[in-house]
Amino acid sequence: MAFTSQKLIFIYIFAIFFFILRCQSTPSPTPNLTPTPTPAPTPNSITSDEQVPVSLSELFELALPEIGVQKRTVPSEVEGCKFASKKLQAVERKINEFKTVLKNRLANPKTSKAVKTCLNQCQDNFEDAIDGVKTSIESIGKHDLPKANVDVSAISTDVDTCNDCFIEMVGEDPEIKAFDDWVRGITGDCLVNLQKG
Repeated sequence: MAFTSQKLIFIYIFAIFFFILRCQSTPSPTPNLTPTPTPAPTPNSITSDEQVPVSLSELFELALPEIGVQKRTVPSEVEGCKFASKKLQAVERKINEFKTVLKNRLANPKTSKAVKTCLNQCQDNFEDAIDGVKTSIESIGKHDLPKANVDVSAISTDVDTCNDCFIEMVGEDPEIKAFDDWVRGITGDCLVNLQKG
């Protein structure tokens, strides 16, 4: 009995901690994939495979009003479903934009073979993620929220797989990591709103 009470206390404390962190979090930024000018390379400059670390806010500037959403969370099931659908449409749009960035990196002759392998893997993962977005929106439209939850989670998993390839083969890629974090944030918001249904 004491062991069970300890577990419940631990779970209760964890839930409060999670709630506090969740309340303090800010809305996930939208990816802004506009190319930034780069200085002319010098003999001592980094190679094309090494990326200059860029902050997440510089890579992905997401404003909720940009995708037609004014609040992070919405109170009712219907509004939560609309919110999730709009966010998922934004995810699909940004994945398509990011695929263009990946294609440009693939076309660069200085890109190493290992990086190209991961970029090709990411192209496949992003296609799967786009399919997941479409399936999620369809499930939400049918009010099949349990399936929608699974579909939304699959989107994040597909993008995570791309990031994992870089981590395992060449080391963390800041651009891929930032996009992965953004997708996780957006899909997390969608899941929170779908839970209200």
